[in-house]
Amino acid sequence: MRFRRGSRVEVFSIKEASYGVWRSAEIISGNGHTYNVRYYSFEIANNEVVEDRVPRKIIRPCPPQVDVDKWEAGELVEVLDNNISWKTATVLEVLSGRYYVVRLLGAKAELTVHKVYLRARQSWQDERWVMIGKVSCSVKSSTLTGSDEHQNVNPLLNCVATGD
Repeated sequence: MRFRRGSRVEVFSIKEASYGVWRSAEIISGNGHTYNVRYYSFEIANNEVVEDRVPRKIIRPCPPQVDVDKWEAGELVEVLDNNISWKTATVLEVLSGRYYVVRLLGAKAELTVHKVYLRARQSWQDERWVMIGKVSCSVKSSTLTGSDEHQNVNPLLNCVATGD
């Protein structure tokens, strides 16, 4: 898949965690094989802009939003950590007020997060979104594509945006 300038994407990185994370970014330029990206973050000091040159194989479009009523203990999810990257975590406990206790893979510390900071794990395969693992929500098919009119998804809402 080729990306155009201005496209919102996610870039895979193993710099933050050995199992990898997804960081939201915007395509600045590219030649189809490598791309210059600008990462999104709400918490970078002094409005510092972080840019990188990355190969196409570690870039994917932003995943669609999957509406999950309630996560269950033991489920694997992605959690927005420090408003910078999406990391895989395990739901440990369901709290009141749509809060959850989660543990990042490979970490001992537990985080308490609101539901809006959790999302379903998805993989971009053959130009389609595929759900990874069990998800306690109602999805009409096992794959998500932009052409599924019966699904309530919005790809841009699942990326960290700059507030533009």
